[in-house]
Amino acid sequence: MKNLRVCLLIVFAMLLCVAFVPIEYPFQVRTASAVASERVYIGGFPIGITLDVGGLLVDGVTGVETEFGTARIDGFKKGDIIKKINGKDVRSVDDVQLALGEDVATVELIRDGKTITIEVRPLIEAYSERPRLGIRIKDKIYGVGTVTFVRQNGEYAALGHEIYDADTDTHIPFDSGKIYGCKILGIKKGVKGEAGALLGSIVEGDERGTISRNDKFGIAGTYTENRPDDDIVEVADRAEVRPGHAKIRTTIDDEPRMFDIEIIKASRWPGRNEKSLVFRVTDKKLIGLTGGVVRGMSGSPIIQNGKLVGAVTHVFINDPTRGYGILIDNMLNSD
Repeated sequence: MKNLRVCLLIVFAMLLCVAFVPIEYPFQVRTASAVASERVYIGGFPIGITLDVGGLLVDGVTGVETEFGTARIDGFKKGDIIKKINGKDVRSVDDVQLALGEDVATVELIRDGKTITIEVRPLIEAYSERPRLGIRIKDKIYGVGTVTFVRQNGEYAALGHEIYDADTDTHIPFDSGKIYGCKILGIKKGVKGEAGALLGSIVEGDERGTISRNDKFGIAGTYTENRPDDDIVEVADRAEVRPGHAKIRTTIDDEPRMFDIEIIKASRWPGRNEKSLVFRVTDKKLIGLTGGVVRGMSGSPIIQNGKLVGAVTHVFINDPTRGYGILIDNMLNSD
């Protein structure tokens, strides 16, 4: 039986709608005219996402239960990414235990985007009699998002914004990752002042592809599942995008569906921005079910006049019927 990992979509903002330095992106950079003539498989379906931290992320500083009581070790901060201990790479709790001794440990870590070295003295835990650092750590980030498109060669793009760790509010240097099948289990409806969310489960036994990039324009990589030919759409040039009626394709139950929106503002400036579109949800059914845009919808494709023009990226906290979007050429041309 496929294992399910249930997670609340707090994107990665996996926020909106579940963060890493850009690396070389395998998609070829193209001119606007080349982008506009391309045809892609439309997305709108959810995926489970796992990102490797490339070390160990400090999720909290808890202290060590010693024979004299709980004691904290100075040096670590929530959001640190530990890379090495005493010169040894660490990718798991077991790696930490193998690298630690009772003497002062030299720790190489990333803090606020910079690599630094600190020295800490482990404390002996009372019940295990082993050296501990008094921190809570994790090696992966989990979340759920929405695929925007899949190219006919299998390259995909999703989310439309960067993934970062919501628990620590930390930008994560990209290492690697995978995408999986995902099942939507429920909805937390959005209200003024509080963003809603989708409840989803990652089907870890249903691997769908790899992640080769995570930056401000979303994630991308290779999608290994076949897509039906009737899901192919043409990509629009940004000059074709107009304020007015459009649709988003997203999944709030068992399958992707189209919902009505109104594009309020569309930037035609050549700059690249994950908030280059502003839109309002006008579909009464979607508003009734979700309140509008909710976390987990990030990456949902925006279609106008039968063409793919962009993707959902963020929600207005004070008005969940309104959201931001990214123009599709930013996702196609990202590198």
